[in-house]
Amino acid sequence: MATDSLNIASIAAAIEEENLPWTPEENELTALPEAERNNRLGVLVTNADLARMEQATQRLAAQEQTRLAAGEFAAPTAVDWRNNNGNWVTPVQNQGNCGSCVSFCSCAVIESAVRIKLGQPNYAIDLSEAFLQFCGGGSCAGWGLTSGLDFAQSTGTTDEACMPYQATNMDCASSRCADWQSRLTKISSYTGYATMDARKDAIATHGPLLAGMRVYNDFFAYKSGVYVASIGSGIAGYHCITIVGYSDTEQCWILKNSWGTNWGDAGFVKIRYNQPDLLLDSSWQFYSVVPVIGFAWHGNVVVGQVYSSHHSQNAWVYLNGLGWRRIQSGAADGVTNMFALLTEARANGKNVTVYADGNYVTQAYLL
Repeated sequence: MATDSLNIASIAAAIEEENLPWTPEENELTALPEAERNNRLGVLVTNADLARMEQATQRLAAQEQTRLAAGEFAAPTAVDWRNNNGNWVTPVQNQGNCGSCVSFCSCAVIESAVRIKLGQPNYAIDLSEAFLQFCGGGSCAGWGLTSGLDFAQSTGTTDEACMPYQATNMDCASSRCADWQSRLTKISSYTGYATMDARKDAIATHGPLLAGMRVYNDFFAYKSGVYVASIGSGIAGYHCITIVGYSDTEQCWILKNSWGTNWGDAGFVKIRYNQPDLLLDSSWQFYSVVPVIGFAWHGNVVVGQVYSSHHSQNAWVYLNGLGWRRIQSGAADGVTNMFALLTEARANGKNVTVYADGNYVTQAYLL
């Protein structure tokens, strides 16, 4: 074992002495030399960046306090998107010996957002962290916290099969598939949240969020429980993670990490609220995304409900497994004709095939 591997006995002793509510264990990361361990992080940030981000977070928090006073935030006491009428969280990945955490947490948030917008918890989506990181300007040396979201907004990222991930600096042009431009998933925007109430409301409303944290050395040894950094554990660096839920009963955030399923609780970790040294709650914003859902054919769909107003162009349909979609104005079959077809399908218990994206349906066929 390398001389600078983590001493689990010392970590366990500190946890017991400080009466902290979590359990450590030896794992693949604790046995690594310090430099390789720290390669599992990857948020590049300077002291000037930290100061700027903290100021921006404080300004946003002041704005949110006004909204809080107006009663705009009303989140439940607990949310976990792994078990919220389905599992909307895609499988835990492993970034390996490369500081690519920004792309892993960015892709994880976008994948969940796509599933939620489509209303399909089992929707098969696996985005390319390699394309986002190495075509977007990042490297194994790291990237900025929201750099992946910026690139996902301007360009997008492909599916994993187009550019499979390797834990090494990859050449974008030679590694991506030839038809990459037709395989992109993009976001239209991302939004930050600064206060506890706004963050919980955003998780409950929008789904998993992207966040950044300062990592202490004992974090690598986390196995279970609610993590609280022990006093005297040195700083390892900065990391991007996915907030998939929270629990007011346990007073913690629930995070999806990118260190594989052999770390932590099958790749997940609970972190106690309000630990200023971690920067998670105090200095950096949490971010939600709005994915751009491309049009696709969906077959054998049940029409759950239909709705229209007196305006002939304002017609909607609830498609089981997809959710509400508006019949697009200017649709090939006409809004009225398509609404009549969908109404017939619902009345007679017939399924349909539709061409729809995350907002609209443009064609429908009765089966």
